[in-house]
Amino acid sequence: MRALTRFRFPLLALGLAFTLGCSADSPSSPTAPPSVPVPPSVGINVTVTSSTSSLEAGSTEFATLIIRALRADNGAPVANLTPGTLTTTLGSLGSATGPQEIAFEIVNGQATVVLFPGTAIGSASVRAAVSTGVGFATVAIREPGVPDTFFLSSISPNTGSPQGGETVTINGGGFSDPIRVTFDGVTAVVLSASGTQIRVTTPPLLGGLPPGETRAVNVAVTINLNEEGQLTDTLASGFVYTNGGGGGTLQPTVFSVTPASGPNEGGTQVIINGDGFEAPVQVKFGTGTNDATFNGAEAQVVSVTRTRIIVLSPTTSCPGCAPPTPNQLVNILVKNQNSSRFTVVPSAFRYGSTVRITAISPGEGPATGGTIVTIFGQGFDEPVAVSLGGVGQQVLSVSGSEVVARTVPIAVTNCADVPGAARVVNIETGESADGPTFTYRIPRPSIFAVSPFSGPQAGNTVVTVTGSSFGVPMIVDFVVGGTAFAGNVQSSTGSSITVRSPSLPNSVMETETCDENGNPVPPDPTPDPDGERYLPVTANVRVTDPATGCTATLNGVFTFNPTDSSCRGD
Repeated sequence: MRALTRFRFPLLALGLAFTLGCSADSPSSPTAPPSVPVPPSVGINVTVTSSTSSLEAGSTEFATLIIRALRADNGAPVANLTPGTLTTTLGSLGSATGPQEIAFEIVNGQATVVLFPGTAIGSASVRAAVSTGVGFATVAIREPGVPDTFFLSSISPNTGSPQGGETVTINGGGFSDPIRVTFDGVTAVVLSASGTQIRVTTPPLLGGLPPGETRAVNVAVTINLNEEGQLTDTLASGFVYTNGGGGGTLQPTVFSVTPASGPNEGGTQVIINGDGFEAPVQVKFGTGTNDATFNGAEAQVVSVTRTRIIVLSPTTSCPGCAPPTPNQLVNILVKNQNSSRFTVVPSAFRYGSTVRITAISPGEGPATGGTIVTIFGQGFDEPVAVSLGGVGQQVLSVSGSEVVARTVPIAVTNCADVPGAARVVNIETGESADGPTFTYRIPRPSIFAVSPFSGPQAGNTVVTVTGSSFGVPMIVDFVVGGTAFAGNVQSSTGSSITVRSPSLPNSVMETETCDENGNPVPPDPTPDPDGERYLPVTANVRVTDPATGCTATLNGVFTFNPTDSSCRGD
């Protein structure tokens, strides 16, 4: 187990003054302290926000990470000094030479830790755990010299009342003050902003909205407002104004269910986004199309707002109830119990084995590694181990339905692509699943040209071979009549090799017969010719990558001129 570095925060010391009364004449036994009831366990909502969406690898930049921990039942901060743990897959925490796992304590509902980039390029997946609550953030570690990218990714929650006045968070990256946010052209009040998140209060919808109707509007964000580098990005139909019902009675409406899958054992935290929700609500997972005929198990409700419900999925095996069917797609019923208004979402959640892989993207990458691969499925529970074709990979981030990994290089000796199944293992439970095939592609060299085209038989001509997918180092042979003569490689890159040509023995040179005057003699001369002389010979140029065994040949591209071309007598 790794030792944790404890990240402490300054606290204001409160002095408590009290007086103890005593009498030597009338001693008394100490009074036992009154018993204090233990409060029931409640869920904790944990969020992690970063001051920036990316850091330059190898730089002195840092991201300020703010961890917030609130009770799920009432939204109040957790108790002061509640401990937590923060981990990152890249970079370091606390200092440029700090660890990748650090302990912290919550004060006034939050804690602050800094993330330094380190030298590895990729996505730093940051995970904060406070009691049973977990929050995530991602900070890109970009190549040196590459600027931060401005983009919008999502809005949460993405629905609200046409009267406005609700707090929403805009997620993305590259945010820079001053910032302007508009909903359908109406400016919103910006409450706070970091490099990756903007919190705003929604403005009222111009013209209002009749009961029971919805309207999707564009959300635009402008950074560096009225300054150099001003940019605007828009989320088309990014926010939905909805008037959940008429006559003062809310009609529940569901827009999305996340995640849409989980294990048969239940316990998956599911977020139901929509409108018209009113506590107390009842949520069931099962079959049926209306409240009267719905057959299923009731989910534990964690929290309720008008636009969002958080529940824990029920198990598929509960005594005394009508559980959902294992390994099946089920419907979800949401009911406002005070009004009995309900809605049913068909095919909203899939139960399955604890760990399952449904897809992998991309399905191939070079044998040199470095490919960012996303594995889709369900039941992934950090920490996990990922292998492709039996080769362990570097895990970058984990959520219940996605694992992101970077491929490692593999050794190849026979110039053959290496396919193999993707495999994910939940380390703490040992549960695993195999998925689609990932193929390591072997880089195969190609030769485009050789320059110069000729040189002396004695060799030592500096020859440049241009092409693609050359390894470092490479082997270059000059092949004459099936016999290979090794060149002396001076330098090589991925697209160019400089090599000195070898010397060739007379035995491989072309020859012709000649008379006493040195003139060529036709075949079967009469009388017999006086001698023989050497002629130029053409060689094929072949390159070989010793790391993979892959070769490429360009035929007849280099000519060796004989050292002695005179006519020699018998």
